[in-house]
Amino acid sequence: MRRMLMIWLMAACLPDVDALAEPPAGTRIVYPVDEAIMVYVPGGEFIMGIDKADGDTIAAHLGFKDASAIWALEAYPKRTVVLPGFFIDECEVTVERWQNYIKATGVVLKSRETSRHFDNPAARQFPAGEILWEDAGKYAAWAGKALPTEAQWEKAARGTDGRFFPWGNDPPSVEHGHFGQKGKRPGLYVPVGRYPKGASPYGALDMLGNQYEWTADRKKLYPGHQLDPDDPQTEKVKQYCDGSSVVLRGGSWYHGWISFYGAKRFGLNPDETYYHVGFRTVWIPPAGYFESPEFEKSRAAAVR
Repeated sequence: MRRMLMIWLMAACLPDVDALAEPPAGTRIVYPVDEAIMVYVPGGEFIMGIDKADGDTIAAHLGFKDASAIWALEAYPKRTVVLPGFFIDECEVTVERWQNYIKATGVVLKSRETSRHFDNPAARQFPAGEILWEDAGKYAAWAGKALPTEAQWEKAARGTDGRFFPWGNDPPSVEHGHFGQKGKRPGLYVPVGRYPKGASPYGALDMLGNQYEWTADRKKLYPGHQLDPDDPQTEKVKQYCDGSSVVLRGGSWYHGWISFYGAKRFGLNPDETYYHVGFRTVWIPPAGYFESPEFEKSRAAAVR
């Protein structure tokens, strides 16, 4: 059984998934290594990024003057992107899963934000925090998965219709995620999965609020980006999108309402982190997976 599992994981990098065999969007599995519930995002086109009109509308929803005030320029231009199908963790990696990883590998980490919860059963479902980019990548590699690209993360959050938020185009509310109130920061992060009304079209939870989430990509201007010389943030955007930092997505309870929209990009140096920084992982199933006994077993295990 272990040998068969490793064969499937070694083949996970193959993107040639037969679209005709794809299960419905949002199909849930229990991934066998870290036992995370993952949801399926079918292959195909989606709308990535936003334009200025979108940015102005989002800014109004979030209580800001205009697109420039929420740094929307970093998410221009709006365009169509094509991706193969993939699974993404339903929720952020939790304290419990992080502790299991530590036990399985014996790795020694500098961060204590997550490990301070290890002996507290009530904290097992908190999202892991103060995670370095390199350490998040090592967890993903251990599990046979990967950190999501920006495109994967954004499609999982926004679906295919260009919606502003995972749940649609209505402004964020206290029912959609761990946001707090405009101008008033909430308490520390909360257990994952508490906000089903904030689910994305594929059933991914906490895509906005709770923790920032590492991606696999460096922060650069998107292809086709035309910087607006009239936008007061232009020079800073050029500086912040020079490829030296790594992109985080999903906003965070700490950063506040400026970050609570699906196209929002934030960046940190790869050797920098904070207690409101975590991650989730993705997995591209190999060809033939959806006809396999392993898929049926993993799908049955995810039935609530």
